[in-house]
Amino acid sequence: MAQKKSANAKKRKQKRSFILTLALFLLVGYFIITIIGLQIEIREREEVKEQLNIEYQQIIADNEYLQSIVDNEDKGDYMEQIAREKLGFVMPNEKVFYDITPGA
Repeated sequence: MAQKKSANAKKRKQKRSFILTLALFLLVGYFIITIIGLQIEIREREEVKEQLNIEYQQIIADNEYLQSIVDNEDKGDYMEQIAREKLGFVMPNEKVFYDITPGA
């Protein structure tokens, strides 16, 4: 009888040990998958951050250019440049040539 109780206790202990080992492996697996997912998310967000940083630097450069125009006392040259490039204005008696070759 003592042998039977000992065998049952040993079986229960093995069963409990197997369940604990399985639970431990599942828990470790869950943590590994979670860490991998977080690493992927961190990498994606760093790429977005880098892209936003590039855009920020471009905006800063544009602002510095515009500020230099505002600070410049000779605004006439800038207004003339804008009138020519964006609005297509020309000075009186000035000849303008347009390139109409295909692909140019």
